[in-house]
Amino acid sequence: MNVNIRDFGAAGDAVTKDTKSIQAAIDYCHKHGGGTVLVPKGEYLSGTLMLKSHINLHLEASARIVSSMLEEDFLAPVDGADPLQLSEGQGQSALLCARHAEKISVTGQGTIDGRGERFLEPEDGTSDHVLVPLGPFRPKLIDFEGCTDVLFRDVTLYRASSWGLHLTGCRRVDIDGVKILGQHRAPNNDGIDPDSCKDVHISNCHIETGDDCIVVKTTRYGAERYGACENITVTNCTLNSHDSAIKIGTETHADIRNIVVQNCVIRNSNRGVGIWVRDGATVENLLFSNLTIETRLFSDETEIERPLRWWGKGEPIFITAESRNGERPPGKIRNIRFDHITAEAEGCVYLEGSEGHEIENVTVRGLRLVLRRKSGYPGGLFDTQPSVRGVFRHPVPAVFCRHAKRIALDDVEVAWEGERNPNWAAAFSGRHIEDLALRGFRGAPARPGDNAVELHDICGLAVEGCRAGSGTGTFLALEQVDPDGMFVVGNDFSRAAKAVDFAGGAMPGFYSAANRPPKSCP
Repeated sequence: MNVNIRDFGAAGDAVTKDTKSIQAAIDYCHKHGGGTVLVPKGEYLSGTLMLKSHINLHLEASARIVSSMLEEDFLAPVDGADPLQLSEGQGQSALLCARHAEKISVTGQGTIDGRGERFLEPEDGTSDHVLVPLGPFRPKLIDFEGCTDVLFRDVTLYRASSWGLHLTGCRRVDIDGVKILGQHRAPNNDGIDPDSCKDVHISNCHIETGDDCIVVKTTRYGAERYGACENITVTNCTLNSHDSAIKIGTETHADIRNIVVQNCVIRNSNRGVGIWVRDGATVENLLFSNLTIETRLFSDETEIERPLRWWGKGEPIFITAESRNGERPPGKIRNIRFDHITAEAEGCVYLEGSEGHEIENVTVRGLRLVLRRKSGYPGGLFDTQPSVRGVFRHPVPAVFCRHAKRIALDDVEVAWEGERNPNWAAAFSGRHIEDLALRGFRGAPARPGDNAVELHDICGLAVEGCRAGSGTGTFLALEQVDPDGMFVVGNDFSRAAKAVDFAGGAMPGFYSAANRPPKSCP
């Protein structure tokens, strides 16, 4: 069956409120076994719409469903919707909703417009800090819960005032060729949020947001009703965010597992890929491959005071297992692999657990990391929000790792280009690590004469096939490193002033073979 919303009285003149007409078309089609509800050329002002089973909502290229922006249009179910299907706190504040429906889709080249810019202080045209909301009411654009066999294809989601596409407890979801165009300085306007979902495929999408582009999470609400979030793939997407382009967490009230992200381009973002565990669950079995990442700093938090601020300090890769508020253990992060990544950044690759909650089995392979100043902001900060520490000052090495087990950096190259930020430090800094392997690591410190690799409290260290870059003082600067567990073989230290230096000047015996020593001064 094909149904045209115009036949049910929709005006499409951007003035008349068309909510009842569009809903009537959906309800009629559903009652008669399902089919396609056509949204033809026009601008259709609407409040909450409820999509139902076996319905394809198809928007023609010149069609636009536009938020009415009126709170009363979003706080109650529209005519034809079953109030019992609306879970508490879910779905009523969204432009397009679905509840426990099956075989539903939103397709076509048309647009769903949240008018998000109308909910925020105006742009000033020069700043890049977070814009402040004008009030508490900011509805989501799309909110589906408990749905099965869901398809989004080709549609444009424009300027959501809150989350763009929130999926809670949905199964077998395909999101293909969708364009999400959010306001770059808007808070909370995530692109796609699979929340306690299973078997989700996101492909060929272009996403620009102020908040995170794609967020895999398990909120408390979703975890209690639907459990883990698992079996998610993201492929062939272009992403741009003032926060994280790809984010796992921070809400981790149930496990997150089996995530694959590949063949994506991330540009002009605060963070590239971020993984958080905060609420006691396990995040595991994640693969990120064939990514191009460009990150930079946004705004200077040392000079301005704002009620909201971006999360991130220009990190292309960010992993953190830390308590949210000190009241409960964070959970676990394990079995994470990054493979073939090209990154240009102002911040470091950041890999950190916490004491007793170390990150485990993390491999970074085939990474070329170029650090280059872009924003002009001073940096020199680490940011683990949401956490007790929050934002704090810290030197910024190219790669940072702390509180971890079984970490491998394989074929990783670090380069510093252009004017150096005075807060940049070593090529690699590691502390409190059990079983660390550096294989084919190539790099030098940010400042000539400093240490390239600084390690503290390491148990089990393998350094193989590494190469010191020009300007290296000491390649391996070690403190509280067990020499009996060291394996240093086949490295090129010829461009370093010194190969290995233990704190205190002692040089205990360790296994060393086939290394090219530093060149003697003439």
